Amino acid sequence: MSKRILRHGTALLLMTVLFISSLLTPVTAQAQEIQRSRTGIGREDHAFVEMPGFIKPAEPSIHGAMAILVELNSGTILYAKNINQRTYPASTTKVMTALLALENLQLDDTLLISYNATHDLISGGFDGRFLEGQVFTIEEALYGLCLDSVNTLGYALAEKMDGDVPSFAARMNARAAELGALFTSFTNPHGLNDLDHLTTAYDMAKILWGAIELDDYRRIAGTDRYNCGELKSGQVMNFSHTLRLLHPENSWYDSRVVCGKTGWTEDAHFCRAVYATNGELDLICVVFNSNGADNVDSDVKGLLDYGFNNFSLRKMPVFGNGSVLGGVIQDENGKDHTIHFAVGEGRVLNGSVVLVPNTYANLPWTLDLCLDDGNLKGYASLGGVALVEYPLILKLPEETTKSNYFPTAVLTVEEQESANPSTENNPAVSSERPADQVTETAAADPTNQTAGASLLPDRNEPQEPGAFGHNLLTLALIICAAFFVLCLVALLFTLGQNRRLRKRVDRRNALKKDT
Repeated sequence: MSKRILRHGTALLLMTVLFISSLLTPVTAQAQEIQRSRTGIGREDHAFVEMPGFIKPAEPSIHGAMAILVELNSGTILYAKNINQRTYPASTTKVMTALLALENLQLDDTLLISYNATHDLISGGFDGRFLEGQVFTIEEALYGLCLDSVNTLGYALAEKMDGDVPSFAARMNARAAELGALFTSFTNPHGLNDLDHLTTAYDMAKILWGAIELDDYRRIAGTDRYNCGELKSGQVMNFSHTLRLLHPENSWYDSRVVCGKTGWTEDAHFCRAVYATNGELDLICVVFNSNGADNVDSDVKGLLDYGFNNFSLRKMPVFGNGSVLGGVIQDENGKDHTIHFAVGEGRVLNGSVVLVPNTYANLPWTLDLCLDDGNLKGYASLGGVALVEYPLILKLPEETTKSNYFPTAVLTVEEQESANPSTENNPAVSSERPADQVTETAAADPTNQTAGASLLPDRNEPQEPGAFGHNLLTLALIICAAFFVLCLVALLFTLGQNRRLRKRVDRRNALKKDT
């Protein structure tokens, strides 16, 4: 009996160990995924916002049926044409395939080309250089995917990650939704036409934004040429980027373009998804359904020129920080009083930085005062467009009570180079004050900026990995602990049952002896 109990206990312990191992293995893989080098580009929330109420420069005319141009630091949509109309993305689909491969596979791992990867493609989707049984590294496969747009490699990468194309398509759609691409439905990893394989210009811009933050994606998808040898035969493969804007010797070359992806099918026509920067602005340009290679590249260059040549970033005006806002008011008895404001931290109303048309770039900032739910606030404006909000705290003169300040006064506000006043007896503005008793202010000095303030994030500063891997590990450990407790309870129950059974047997044996 004791041997049987020992065997049961050992089996339960072994099951627990195997269960823990099976859970910890994918957790470790997930932890490795989020460690891949990333560089934050633009807004942390990846939000798209409309341009504030500026008069925009005249927009270019393009051939593409759908297009979007977005500045990433502000998230501002600079150009939009049918951006939510669903269409075939062709090989721009491979941006998502490459993103997932970089997030889930090691670059030095190997990729075996299967029979399906070379045969399960529609007519026109095959590349005769790639045959069943060939082996490449994941990195080499990504070069072939991103530069030469090899459909077979996209198929093989999908099989490597999920075993088959439908399972990988489900992964693609889940990741697209995480990136904010909510109107996308992918059915394959390469973009060959399928009636249900659809996205929008808006969604593709979101997907490309996610991809370009992977350092390896920018490096691979921004290379104009790459050569490698197939691992089994040594056959040399020459990959040349299909995006002409990346080739220095080509007349279409644009040095501002960092990386991108082309696409074409008979139904999708010519497609482009491009990331470019001039060191200040970061632009993503997507063009779908353009009628000709020259026309689509002309569309991209025209939209990039429109963004880079007509818009710029402005630093927020800094009020306070050693300076004060001051003015004079007159009470109901005709007596003048000098007041000062302590200025809180500014908040850009439409994002994190201020993007303006160049026609507004040299205008002076003005600070307009108004009441908001009884609190006095300042709004920094350019050309009458409010862009930055500042909380203000009013220091009232002792002779003025809350009930009689600002009776009929016109308040002139100007920035002064003096220390902030004491905050003692410094009440916030009362909600009893009528909003129409505050009027306009004069322009504040736009030259008073915080020294060394940077508009763009530091792209050399490594980001901390996300907490997803840690959360999954914690969940796995909790599940393992619960499973172990259940096993222990089952073991104790078995021991109790066996002990009771043993007592019954002993009693029966004793009765037999008595009789």
